Amino acid sequence: MLVFVSDLHFVDGTAGEHNVPTAAFEIFLEDISWAANRLIDDGRNVGEIKIVFLGDIFDLLRTEKWFSFPEAERPWGSNEKRIETHAKAILDAIVRKNKDTFDLLGGELKEDFDLPVEPERIYVPGNHDRLCNKYASLRKKVCKNLGISFPRAPFSHNFEDLGYGVFARHGHEYDKFNFEGGTSYGHNDYMRVPIGDPITTELVARLPWKVMRHPAVKNLPQTEQKALRRNLEEIENVRPYSSILEWLLYQVKKNLFVKEAIEDSVDEIIKEFNNLKFVKKWYEHHDKWTDFWDEADQVQAFLFLLEKFKVFPSERILPFLELVNKHVEKDKLSEAAQAEYSHLDSRIRYVVYGHSHEPLQMPVRVVDTAESMKEQVYLNTGTWRRRYHKTEQGLGFIGWKNLTYIVFYRKEEKGLDFPAFATWTGTLKTI
Repeated sequence: MLVFVSDLHFVDGTAGEHNVPTAAFEIFLEDISWAANRLIDDGRNVGEIKIVFLGDIFDLLRTEKWFSFPEAERPWGSNEKRIETHAKAILDAIVRKNKDTFDLLGGELKEDFDLPVEPERIYVPGNHDRLCNKYASLRKKVCKNLGISFPRAPFSHNFEDLGYGVFARHGHEYDKFNFEGGTSYGHNDYMRVPIGDPITTELVARLPWKVMRHPAVKNLPQTEQKALRRNLEEIENVRPYSSILEWLLYQVKKNLFVKEAIEDSVDEIIKEFNNLKFVKKWYEHHDKWTDFWDEADQVQAFLFLLEKFKVFPSERILPFLELVNKHVEKDKLSEAAQAEYSHLDSRIRYVVYGHSHEPLQMPVRVVDTAESMKEQVYLNTGTWRRRYHKTEQGLGFIGWKNLTYIVFYRKEEKGLDFPAFATWTGTLKTI
């Protein structure tokens, strides 16, 4: 059995309480045990269980701790020694915040969950845990807390197992805002800092931090402060990403008594963001006069609209938002998955990504070979995080929690002439 989960986004809690409870992992492991033992009851042999953590497991970007350090010591800075020191401290804080979960995941699972074998755990880094693969000191901590043998070399950026017909990667490789490397996909490509790093830290995590320090907000009752902070901290959980600005407009409408405080804070963080040395260099590199709608134009257009929502009523801005959305909502990962097969081993049937937070099963094509008809399928692992979805009608959002994982079976485990898969997604409405 081969199991994939991704985008758990464990955080230190300074930028919001977003961690998945330990009970969710107990349910997950109980489900894996049930599936394995059902195979055994059917007379099948389950000789292995592999659990692949497919990126964005540790979120070292969504934290307020980077605000205390100069730009040179943040993830996009130049002082590598200090960046490593700070990243280790943040990773330690994440582990402490989720101690029960990591005690579980990093421990012996066979006896506690009645599994036929002790699961092998495999880790593939994503973009939010890029630093976990950059420094050996962090790789050791990751291995300890996930129950993995420490590798001398960096973690692999993809996973392949021909027995299951599977090729997997996190998927941020096809998101131009979260992958700055080239198409050779070497380790150095993954270590180049994408603009998504400062966007997550300096815009998404900093906004609630900035708003809550505004004098008008400090004078609110504690219950109202807590509710406002929580709503602002959920920005990164909004789907689709292009609706983030509408989420902010929604918060302003819900909190008219602090409208000016939110607007002032937005202005401040945009100015601070644009003054970062890294951001200025990124604009210079990506702003191409030959491309009308390049990456720099898209970021700058979003920030322009973010600034202008203070000046214009939302009704005036929404048409511009719709125009931007048409350009950014295209599913690049689905396109990439279809192209992926051209350079993969012919025995690969399934391409698996994470990153998008959207669980998905997409039929790609049927290949007629001399032996049989081979199906090719793209699957996405989704996320275990809360997500807020834009409603079909009007300016509003509805949120719920998901738990998604994918299980692959060797053909002999299912008694078939091809490797099989099952996807499981649970939804919990508590928000």
